Amino acid sequence: MGPNVFIRDDDAHTLNKAFRFYFDAAMDRGLPIVYAVIPGKMDERFIRFLRRAKERTPRLLDIVQHGWIHANHSVRNGTKYEFGTGRSLNVQRDDIRQGQMKMSESFGDLCLPAFVPPYHGFDERTLRVINEEGFKVFSAGGRRPGSRKQFLQLPAEISFSRYDEGRTSVYKAADVLGLLAKGISRRAISGLLTHHADFKTSASRKELTRFFDFLAALKSKKEWRVVLFSDVLSGLSS
Repeated sequence: MGPNVFIRDDDAHTLNKAFRFYFDAAMDRGLPIVYAVIPGKMDERFIRFLRRAKERTPRLLDIVQHGWIHANHSVRNGTKYEFGTGRSLNVQRDDIRQGQMKMSESFGDLCLPAFVPPYHGFDERTLRVINEEGFKVFSAGGRRPGSRKQFLQLPAEISFSRYDEGRTSVYKAADVLGLLAKGISRRAISGLLTHHADFKTSASRKELTRFFDFLAALKSKKEWRVVLFSDVLSGLSS
């Protein structure tokens, strides 16, 4: 069995055209995606859609918690976080628990106990709450070294989107594939972060589908394995 990669799509909360394009492109190619859902912004139509998708094709998607309402509480220029140094332990715990309750009410057992902090911002208090609340996976942009917690850290260290001088664009599909290949050489699982909302133009959507085609071909040849967080937890990626 070849190397393992996962794809995480952040900021999922409404069933708009951008989300449906991304979702359908992945589903049509049989590519599993971890959807990081903003619990405080979800609408009912989106919830029903994702529930049905998980019930029908459980091996093709994970539903995980992406903060609470994806608010930026940082007061410093150049930094963003919903959970971070300016927020107390109790405040962070309250927001994370609110998100947990909403996810449980909406998805029940279809939701995986995994947490993705918005903007990849967090501190030791965040990790403490994640540990205390029984989350099994924590996924940010990097791994916190020396963290002795009960959860598994699965960072998405590669981003499909690029942010230059306040402008958002996407990398070429071949470049993303190359970055993943380099990551695979250094770790057991290489993670890719995507934002479906960033594929706004026909050119960017073409790069997404081109990348999905590349990955589907590697997957079909068993050269790479595309996994979900739930696969890793169940030991299927070993």
